[in-house]
Amino acid sequence: MGSWGKESLESDEGLDVLDALIEYANDRKSAKLKDLLTHYRELGFLSEDPEEEDFLYDNTAIALAEIVCAYIEDGKTRFEELIGLEEIVWETEDLLQLKQLVQQVLDNKGGERELYELRDGDSDWIKHMENLVRILSPWL
Repeated sequence: MGSWGKESLESDEGLDVLDALIEYANDRKSAKLKDLLTHYRELGFLSEDPEEEDFLYDNTAIALAEIVCAYIEDGKTRFEELIGLEEIVWETEDLLQLKQLVQQVLDNKGGERELYELRDGDSDWIKHMENLVRILSPWL
């Protein structure tokens, strides 16, 4: 894992998630969260089974949550490469699904999440994760 910060988007795997979104959103002004979740599953970045533990799946869920949370807070993306993507839209169930994926990592659901084990004891990362859950929560 190449990581240089507390965010998943500050890691090699997180940048892969961003690159896949840039490619997906190339000619789109709008993206549905439901379609993004499906797209990442089709790419093998997320599992069909949300309970499945995998470093890549966890990083993907968190990186996508970081992108969505930035959009929620700012009403736009914070990435220049996504400037043409004017909106991310969601249904409550899709936002809940994303929140649950992030919460599973934070809770270390299953007890053996590699990403959690790597970050265990990192208070900045824990605060970041809790903030993602908090930002996603009012929208439910």
